[in-house]
Amino acid sequence: MLKRTSQIKQEMLSLDESFDRLQLLRDKYKDKTAYILATGPSLGNHNVNKLKEFLSDKFVLGIKQSYDLYGDVIDIHLMNFCNYKDYNYNEDTIVSWIVYMQNQPYYILQNNIKCDFMMPLVRNHAGHENTIAYRRDFDSLLIDKSFERPWGSGIMYESALPIALYCGCKKIVTVGWDIGILDSKNEGKTHIKYDHFYSEGVDGEKTKYGDNVFKTPVGGSSGMSHDETRMVVDSTEDLHKFLESIGVELNIVSDRNPASDKIKRIELDEI
Repeated sequence: MLKRTSQIKQEMLSLDESFDRLQLLRDKYKDKTAYILATGPSLGNHNVNKLKEFLSDKFVLGIKQSYDLYGDVIDIHLMNFCNYKDYNYNEDTIVSWIVYMQNQPYYILQNNIKCDFMMPLVRNHAGHENTIAYRRDFDSLLIDKSFERPWGSGIMYESALPIALYCGCKKIVTVGWDIGILDSKNEGKTHIKYDHFYSEGVDGEKTKYGDNVFKTPVGGSSGMSHDETRMVVDSTEDLHKFLESIGVELNIVSDRNPASDKIKRIELDEI
């Protein structure tokens, strides 16, 4: 975790509103590459201690369960109520929430769930044609355009990329972002149970959570439809074009991400 993150976190605690707290992040990491740790199976390909060492002086955003492995080096933890579980937080971690039902903010506050700011999800009640992936309106990733976050589908489009861009990063590297497997046998299915690093294992060893770890207290769910996955995959060439147009480079560290081959694949030892 970077020293500046601790300083920003302390400033956030003096403010009451999510929007005001979020504004403290604007361009604060413009000299840094943003490393986004997702929860796909390929995150488990890495030796945890070696990756922690590599990330120790980097700007790191961690999606949900990645915090269990890399909490010591994660600057901003990205949360929603899909596959929700509790975490043992470092006091300096900045915790961001996407909320997509009216009762979720109240649940967070009433249950004293760690949250430094929350952003409301919009366009999520009228079909997939309202997602960023379907519309390809990637300028809506920019938080400067709206504090409200359009439906992605998925936290990468809804929160991870928007916050990295808002922080001023001109290079973004995803680790463990695998999107999902496109399999014709899943066509038409409403939800598909994709594997994550914690079901396939980490560094060659099985790492599974207990049966009662995940909770669905207020609208939580898991899995994406085959159509959602296809839309995200098909949208990534336009994502690449948009990021390139605003001077941002996106690299992927994954041995199975089916995104456009226009997006550069790298190994961490190349950096």
